[in-house]
Amino acid sequence: MSRLPTLTPDRSVSPPPPIVQPDHFYGSDAPQALPSPNSDRRGWLSPDDDPQAHRGIPVFKPTMEEFRDFEGYMKRVEVWGMRSGIVKVIPPKEWTEGLPSVIPQLREIQINRPIEQHMLGHGGVFRQENLEKRKLMSVREWVELCDSEEFRAPGVHEVGSRSQRGGNGSTTRTRKPKKKNGSVKAMSTGPGTTSIKEEPTDDLHHVSETGLSSSAIITPPASSIVTRSNEASARHRTKSVSNAVDEKPKTRARRNQTKEQKEANRARDLAFVDDFEPHKDWLPPATQASDYTVEFCQELERTYWRNLGIGRPAWYGADSLGSLFTDETDCWNVAHLPSALSRLLPATDKGLPGVNTPYLYFGMWRATFSWHVEDMDLFSINYIHFGAPKFWYAIPQSRSCAFEEVMKARFPRDTSACPQFLRHKSFLASPSMLAKDSCRPNYLVQHAGEFVITFPRGYHAGLNLGLNCAESVNFALDSWLDIGRAAKACTCVDDSVMIDVDQLLRDRALEAGETYYAPPTPISDNKKPVASKATRQAKSRTTVKREVFDSVTIPPNTSRTSRKRKSEEGGEPGPLKRIKIKPSSNKSSSLTSSIASTSNAKSKFEGSSKQTSTPKKSVTLKLPPRPAEPEIFPCCLCISQDREGLLQVSDPPVGRREILEAAGSPGVWMAHELCAKVVPETWVDDVEGPDGVKETMVFGVDGIVRDRWNLKCSACTRNKPKAHGAPVQCTKGKCPKAFHISCARENPAIVFEMKEVEKDVILTDSAVVPMELGAGISVLSEKSDQVLKVIKKLEVQILCSQHNPAVAAEKKANKQEKIKKELLNLPAMSRVKIRVSAGVFEVSLIRVIEETGSVEVLWDRGLKKEFKWGSVVFGSTDGPVHQKPSEPAPDPAGVF
Repeated sequence: MSRLPTLTPDRSVSPPPPIVQPDHFYGSDAPQALPSPNSDRRGWLSPDDDPQAHRGIPVFKPTMEEFRDFEGYMKRVEVWGMRSGIVKVIPPKEWTEGLPSVIPQLREIQINRPIEQHMLGHGGVFRQENLEKRKLMSVREWVELCDSEEFRAPGVHEVGSRSQRGGNGSTTRTRKPKKKNGSVKAMSTGPGTTSIKEEPTDDLHHVSETGLSSSAIITPPASSIVTRSNEASARHRTKSVSNAVDEKPKTRARRNQTKEQKEANRARDLAFVDDFEPHKDWLPPATQASDYTVEFCQELERTYWRNLGIGRPAWYGADSLGSLFTDETDCWNVAHLPSALSRLLPATDKGLPGVNTPYLYFGMWRATFSWHVEDMDLFSINYIHFGAPKFWYAIPQSRSCAFEEVMKARFPRDTSACPQFLRHKSFLASPSMLAKDSCRPNYLVQHAGEFVITFPRGYHAGLNLGLNCAESVNFALDSWLDIGRAAKACTCVDDSVMIDVDQLLRDRALEAGETYYAPPTPISDNKKPVASKATRQAKSRTTVKREVFDSVTIPPNTSRTSRKRKSEEGGEPGPLKRIKIKPSSNKSSSLTSSIASTSNAKSKFEGSSKQTSTPKKSVTLKLPPRPAEPEIFPCCLCISQDREGLLQVSDPPVGRREILEAAGSPGVWMAHELCAKVVPETWVDDVEGPDGVKETMVFGVDGIVRDRWNLKCSACTRNKPKAHGAPVQCTKGKCPKAFHISCARENPAIVFEMKEVEKDVILTDSAVVPMELGAGISVLSEKSDQVLKVIKKLEVQILCSQHNPAVAAEKKANKQEKIKKELLNLPAMSRVKIRVSAGVFEVSLIRVIEETGSVEVLWDRGLKKEFKWGSVVFGSTDGPVHQKPSEPAPDPAGVF
């Protein structure tokens, strides 16, 4: 974890940062978080400087005043979350201390249909299959299950010695399950299909203890507004269970529990909850809440991945409708969050469970949520009410496409069956495997009483480190509307969430008596007409504009009808074709004449068109490519489009052709004041005009040498901007790289430092004048240079990314970290290669010393010697590799 340096100690002098600042970054491997280049040496950070979130996941600690406005604060942190994928918000102490007890709410909570998570796979790539348990569990039953020997979390003293004892820290006992006639286990039916296995109630925990029938338990809440086929999905689920389990087991289960037994079990549940202490009753033996440090959580994470798929599968009490918040909590109440999504849905809507109404998630050790993004790319908020932490992984949005390609390569059959297969939440890849594919995720530990916010298009996954209870819901900010329009949904799942943003906006506008105009949307792939091969070839050669007409009837061209068609139609004219029209704002004269001619044909064949079917037909017009608009740069020295600080150039070099091309042949020569102060040949000065008013102008542009005009900016990517203006070279030695002043300032990888200095403006005149020596003798002499005046210039230091010390330090630190990870993965006495002045030697590794950044190896005659990590060579080497002993020297005391 890296914390921000305190760079602004005096708040009365330094202005506040322009954007909200994280308290620190979690899971960062970067050596130091660099400030924004536009901060004028102030200590605030900008997310634009780190689009791939190499700093880690930002963690915010708002004040109570900032915390009261949920939407306002979310809009402030959005600039960070849209780059890191997720953020953590630690609420202020006043809010946490004001929360009421969750015990009254826990008395009424029941966990509906928990799932058993079977992890199938190896090598860091797993497929998750869920076995749904047909049971309704109380909080007491869930806590007792998590405390059992097979499911309990490891304590602080058990980590490290658990590899030989199974994945859950205890000796695993296999028990052959009893066969029951009513059980149904639906295996995966094919690629991309992850079905939920269903089982009847087993003997471990009883079904409903409140007298609810099985039909009331099975059918989930449905929404008729924004989901597709929720009711059909519910009917399908009820039908499948009804076919698998007949009525006799239900009746027998009810007879097994008398009314007195049900009341006794209910009393036990309530008594347990009343005595339950959420802040400590979840802890493993000999473990305190303070023991869950970053190091201990990472040890648990490593234990999880080493034993994934081994031992008894974990359970997850996910998607239980309800909330532990009460109306006493008036801000950041997950059950009643202000959201653009809530305002978008109808006021009479009961809500969509888990999307805009909260779900509770009861976790246990190893309970997992696989890689996914939220439905419709919504935001989400997750709060842990009590219990063990959650370990999160997050992929920044800038790497989401690369992550999708990696997962498609790992699961090729699933992506061919469903392009949105990651929305199934059934595919898991380890962080070490993703790191090998250049998609290393950031990580975060969320403790009880903390919020984690996920942002659109931010893939995330994670696991629970023990018994806990979290609450989650989706929400949306106003910025989500455009994201929601383009969001994709899984079509192979019946109850996939789909939200028509424009239709809901249109409905809300209609309720308010307003007119809604939907923004233009591009034609989706599945709505594009299929073109022939010739059409596709013509389209690749020239721009094609497609116009579609409405209510225009085209008569059949009988003169060009083939003999085959005439025989089929009996010589009669075929059915009339109709063209659907969409009005266009840009119509050519040929298009108008086409409409006029077809309109005459409409009156001629109007009678027959009413009696025949009218298939749609589209008309394609070929237009020449649109000419490229000339790119105009307001400054003759740089490519910045900023017009602030522009000054007129005095005595522009209008007669020099090569300079005119480099400067863009401007009508009026202008230059930024900053550029004129930095370019060595130019300066800024006040000149008095004809009316006596002083005007600030740029001088010396006509004195810029041709070589500077010929320099190409290394930061520009296109040819025209690259060749424009008068760049300045990197000041490190004879580095050939050059940059525009604006490009150097805006690029975070380039060092751009300025200081003001005074310089002399010298008038150079090489004219020859006579000089009197006296006695009527005169000689010819060259006129000396004259100092006209002293001006102020900016002396700059520009260092390209290759010579930037911060970039070089970061590369060195990353290299050291990579070597460290590779060395730590090697077992003791592994053979490694060491490069010294005498050559390359293969030696036996004894241990890795992290404190000094060195390794201890066996050297001559088995003696131990230390070398820095930089001396270790990985891979093949040029030249011979000398061998050193692989065993230590014998102990002299043992020789007789």
